[in-house]
Amino acid sequence: MIEQLQRLARHGEWADARLLNAARAAAGDRATVLRELAHVRAAQEIWLSRIEQRAAALPVWPTLGLDELAAAGAAIDGALRTLLDGLTADALNQEIVYKTSAGVAYRTALGDILLHVLTHGHYHRGKANAALRQIGADAANVDFITWIREANA
Repeated sequence: MIEQLQRLARHGEWADARLLNAARAAAGDRATVLRELAHVRAAQEIWLSRIEQRAAALPVWPTLGLDELAAAGAAIDGALRTLLDGLTADALNQEIVYKTSAGVAYRTALGDILLHVLTHGHYHRGKANAALRQIGADAANVDFITWIREANA
């Protein structure tokens, strides 16, 4: 499972970079695009903070510009890579104790949290692509299979 989580993380990095480039190239009001992309990064940061038992550096729905989004993304990608590279199979079963943004306490296995972290962004990347289309910009192909094809080309 660790290798699959690492692959999902690499795909997410690639997809986020493609969408960020599409947002940079887009003319018009990119606010909705940036809102969705910023939420993807904020959710990743919030889950990392829960895993690491520290305060989150971003709110759930931050307002970030293109450069801020790129910087936050680079830092979060690095932290995720470090976490995933140091994982053991036993660690995936370790329960993480945390509170939601609404203050509700939970205990969840680290493996389940990581799977959520790495799949949650798919929905919001789709919304970002829809927002790109609404302003007349080209959507970014962020499909996993496209990443596989390009990684093996």
